[in-house]
Amino acid sequence: MKNLKQFYSLIILVSLFTLSCRQITQSVDETFHPNDSLAKKYNKENHFDTNGEDTGTTKISTTTSVQRQQEKTIVINGDTVNTPEMELKAKEMFHDIELLKQKNDPSAAKEIQKRVNEFLKEMKLPQGGLKNMDTEKLLVKAKKGILSAIELAKAEGQLKKLPRYRNKEIVLYESIHFYEDGSINLALQHPDNPKYVDAYKYKDDKWSEPEPVLARNIERRTLPLSEVHFADAQKVIKNYNAKAAQVEGAKPTSDAYITIWDNGMRWNPRSINGTRERYDIQFNNDGTLKSFRQE
Repeated sequence: MKNLKQFYSLIILVSLFTLSCRQITQSVDETFHPNDSLAKKYNKENHFDTNGEDTGTTKISTTTSVQRQQEKTIVINGDTVNTPEMELKAKEMFHDIELLKQKNDPSAAKEIQKRVNEFLKEMKLPQGGLKNMDTEKLLVKAKKGILSAIELAKAEGQLKKLPRYRNKEIVLYESIHFYEDGSINLALQHPDNPKYVDAYKYKDDKWSEPEPVLARNIERRTLPLSEVHFADAQKVIKNYNAKAAQVEGAKPTSDAYITIWDNGMRWNPRSINGTRERYDIQFNNDGTLKSFRQE
């Protein structure tokens, strides 16, 4: 019985601190709502018979309703835990944690710990797993996400100081991606040959060496760097998530990107998908909200 509780706690904590948001959702789906093949594999590895029975006190049972819908339950010390309910609550927890991570605030670590313990208590699982973790490491995990406005401005400044572009105009090509892991991907028109394009990546406070790109329609996909401010990516994410919070079933975003066409730029994402409605959202070049309408 104790091993079963530790099994679920371990999966939750490992999923929480080692996977991205999308990977977390997948892990939860596979863990708490397994398909038949996974269930059979789990039963075999843990010495369950074909009916889900074990020689111990743990039993996994499946019942079929009139509509032939399956409901999976786990019996722990006489308490029945509904696994679909656990799956739903786990997803809600991960959604809350993603919002806390975006705060980039040291206090977010304690809030994340509190939220996880609330889930463990509600699901009758052991608590306190996070208390033994190094606080500094927890803060690093909590701060994971797109760079702050100050850090984004720093990355932009370092790009302008690249030796090969000294005293030359820097021209962006096609797009700029600001990722939730703190990295930035972009491409620049070659400083000496305008027919060439090189890709760069910003990671760990420095820009990579240039990598050649097979470019096309260069004349229609370029924009001077002077017209873009990296720090505005934070505004886009903040404004997007504020609107997403108003749409049932919509998920927040943790990254943003710019597309370039005909000497103009557009911030993305440009749509918010809920469980019942879909909205078009557009931003001004400085990241402020331009429009928000239901499609």
